[in-house]
Formats: sequence, C-alpha cells, structure tokens
Amino acid sequence: MRNLTTLVSNGVSLAHALETVAQDRSMVKYHAILKSLSRHLKSGESLSSAMNQFPVAFNEILVSQISVGEMSGNLDQTLSRITEQLEQSSNQKAYVLKKLTYPALLLVAGTGSVAFMLTNVIPTFQKMYDDAGAKLPWVTQALIDLSGVLIDYSILITIAIGALGTLVFSAFKNSTSRRKIDEFLIKCPLIGEWFRKFAILQFSEVLGNLMESGFTVAEALPSASRAISNRHVRERIQSLYTAIRRGEKFSNAIEREGELFPAVVKQLVIVGERTGRLAPVTRQIRKHLRQDVQSTTDAIVAAIEPILTMGLAVAVGGILLAVYLPMFDLIGKVGG
Repeated sequence: MRNLTTLVSNGVSLAHALETVAQDRSMVKYHAILKSLSRHLKSGESLSSAMNQFPVAFNEILVSQISVGEMSGNLDQTLSRITEQLEQSSNQKAYVLKKLTYPALLLVAGTGSVAFMLTNVIPTFQKMYDDAGAKLPWVTQALIDLSGVLIDYSILITIAIGALGTLVFSAFKNSTSRRKIDEFLIKCPLIGEWFRKFAILQFSEVLGNLMESGFTVAEALPSASRAISNRHVRERIQSLYTAIRRGEKFSNAIEREGELFPAVVKQLVIVGERTGRLAPVTRQIRKHLRQDVQSTTDAIVAAIEPILTMGLAVAVGGILLAVYLPMFDLIGKVGG
C-alpha cells in the first residue's frame, strides 16, 4: 500500500503502479494477485471491484474505503489515508511487543532457571547431604520434596500443561468464552485500563479513517466495530450503531457507555458535532489515544519489570540459601 500510494500520488497509473509493485522482491508471494489486479484494471474494472475477488488479501473495510475514494474522485488521498492507518496499527503493535519483550524474556528465563535448579541442582545436594547425614532445615526439606514431585511426575505435569494450553486456546477460539475472557481482561486491575484504551484506539483508527474517506458516522460504525479485537468492547460499540440509527447523537450514545470512552474523547466528539467538523476532530482523537496507550504501556511495563526482577531474585536467592544452610551445619560439626 505504501509503494502503491507513492506511485499513484506521483502520477503513475494504477495498472502500471501495481505492475511496478509486483516487481519488488518482497512482493514475490503476492505477485499473482497484483498482476491479476492490473489485468482487471486494464479491462475497465475498478480497483475496489478487482480487490473484492481476493478477500483473503484485502479485507472488507479496505475495499469499502477504496470504493468511496473512487466514487468521490479522491483515490490518491484515500490510498494515503489507508496506508497511514495500516502503518499506525503496525507501529502500535510493534511498540507494544517491543515493550513486552524484556518482561517476557525475564519471566521465561526466571521460570527456566528455577525449574533447572529444582530438577538438577537440588537432587545433587540432596545425595550429598544424605551421605553426610546432615540435619535439613524445613525450607531445604520442602525444596527437596518439591524437586521430587517435579521429577517423579514430570510426564503428568507436561501433559497437564499441554492440556491447559489446549483449553486456553479453545476458549479463545469459542465466541462465548472469548467474550467472557475479554470482559475479564477489561476489568482486571492494572492491565484492564490498557486493554480498554487499546480497544478504543482500534475503533477510533478505523472510524476516523472511514469518515475522512466520506462515510457518515452511521455508515462507518459497523465496520469500525469489527476492527476491535476485544469482543466485549465490540458488543458495546455495536450498540452505538443502534442508537445512531434511532436518530440519537453520537456524543449522547458515547456518554451512555459510561467509562468505556475517556473523558477527553467524549468532549472532542461533542465539539466536533457542534462545529460540524467531526471527521477532522477524529484525527485529534486518534493522536490523543495513541499517546495515551503508549504512556499506559510504559507505566505498566515500568511496574511489571521490577516485580519480575525482584521475584526472580527472591526465588533464586531463596533456593541457594536453602541449599547451603545444611552445609553450615556440616561445617560446624567438622569444626567441633
């Protein structure tokens, strides 16, 4: 989309632009699709009509936007808006993943280290203490018992973890359970606020882009709601469409949703409706929400990282202390 937008905005015909994009090495996988689009355009079809034949590559929202851009005669501007939206969405996901990478690695490394010490280090010291007849403190004995359970029932534990993973995967695939999971995530302390803001950002990105392309609020709401990954928030947003169809103001419908929308967003929508500039105002709303999501992400990661670091330090330090405590007793006996 970025390459196509650049070429079209500089006067290259759509058909030739598609052929040029198809020659890019990174587009080898989509070479057949792009060539087909070019052929359809040369035969007199519109770009949106040609894209409709490849629903896996081009989703309904994108095709609808291009269709409106073709009818309004502003296809180059529409392509630019679509590209910006896709890039913003990609950048947002990349930012979140980048922020969560270190805590995730820390959690995996910490869990792996503790598991290794329990299954490999503890048994070695246990044999040594048994041979020496050392008196074991309760904390050392507890670790030895836990180590024994992990080793003796390793196959059952692995099966249980696999079954739990399968159950969670199935729950996410099922629409009813997925909605309950999403509702739970929204209400979770600390992370619930982030999930709510991210869902509203997803909605605002598509809604604003559709409105800037020429859609009315009522026309844009169904497509914008489908862009939300959180099923619970999606259902609440879909109720806005019913209210708008009844003739209710968008601002009043949003107000009824309580704390779902930030206060700043509600006020900007009211201003946009009063001035008749709701579409341009959505750009400010999206900018505000992006910054809000980023600051919330930073705050959550800043809170999680020290907790994980301290938890790992306490776990590893506790294991090492429990392992070496009986050694002090043995040294005392030798010295006596």
